[in-house]
Amino acid sequence: MTTSREPDNRPTPPQPYYQSPQQPPPAPKNGLGTTALVLGILGALFSLIPFVGIIAWPLVILGLIFGIIGFFRSRSGKATNGGVAIAGTILSLIGLIICVVYASAFTSAVATLPAPPASAPAAPGAVAPGAADATGNPGDTLASGDLQLTAGPLTDETPQFSGPLKCTEVSYRNTGTAQAPYNTFDWKMQNPQGAITEATFGGDNTLSSGQLAPGGTTSGQVCFDAKGNQDGAYVLTYNGTLFGNTVAWNN
Repeated sequence: MTTSREPDNRPTPPQPYYQSPQQPPPAPKNGLGTTALVLGILGALFSLIPFVGIIAWPLVILGLIFGIIGFFRSRSGKATNGGVAIAGTILSLIGLIICVVYASAFTSAVATLPAPPASAPAAPGAVAPGAADATGNPGDTLASGDLQLTAGPLTDETPQFSGPLKCTEVSYRNTGTAQAPYNTFDWKMQNPQGAITEATFGGDNTLSSGQLAPGGTTSGQVCFDAKGNQDGAYVLTYNGTLFGNTVAWNN
């Protein structure tokens, strides 16, 4: 036996509606524009200060770069502070112009400075500048450390068993509180052509070598080989102590 079923005419209940959550819009990338404004302000201020303005160079250059990038970010919609980026770019450009003007003015001022006069070389037979700490004429007393030294004029001598010599009488006085050495070979002679020779043995009263007690004195003759004797000025120099200075007598 078949039972007939009546159609179900009840309304279908509504299905629940599910809405997908919306993603929040990305945050604007305003950092470069803001940084450009800060750098532009600092760079423009520092560029106005002489000498200190050198630190403005990296500020204005970076401000100019960041400002341009920030402006294009605002044009593409990635940033919202296009005006700030433009202001930073303008300030950085002004600071850069000031830096260039200052640098050009400084370069021009340096270029117009007169060149220092060239020191003339010492004439042959004269003491070169800076070669001696004190100079004098024959007979003058000069100090080298604790020693007071006196040297007479150079005279020509021709001993029997040697060649021609130039000799001078020298004397020492020790004004210090300790012993001081003396030696013939602490003396040198420069001829008119600038050649420097060592002392040699010769003469009638050759200076020996030794030590001088405080207040002690000694004297003797110092001679130099004078082969090829030349006309002109000769220079007698002394430098014999570790802490003494070089002294010279122009002849």
